[in-house]
Amino acid sequence: MRRKRSQAGFTMIEVMVAVLLTAIAVVGIVSLYRVQTRSSAYSRRSTEAVVLAGDKLEVLRATAVPVASALDEELDATGALVPGGPYRRRWFVLPTATQYELRVEVDWDDDGTTRTTTLRSFRRL
Repeated sequence: MRRKRSQAGFTMIEVMVAVLLTAIAVVGIVSLYRVQTRSSAYSRRSTEAVVLAGDKLEVLRATAVPVASALDEELDATGALVPGGPYRRRWFVLPTATQYELRVEVDWDDDGTTRTTTLRSFRRL
């Protein structure tokens, strides 16, 4: 006659497989979270840079006679001048025979990589 084994719990192998599968899932979720966080930060900084460039471009377009120069500014996300700010804005006014070329560039550091957003516009003399 055979005796029945007790089915009261899990075996050690079943527990180890469950822990391994849970660890693999957690590593994947953490990796996904890191990528999403980086992408979100890049999108935010890129949008702020475009707004800062657009603001300066509108000021240059509204100026009666823009000065042909290039100037560097260090800014924060609100556009306030801050020494050592996260954004650097430069603008160029390049006169030609019939028009001005207005160009604004905004640079920022993205995890050790310098990113640049450039907006251009033309204005008749």
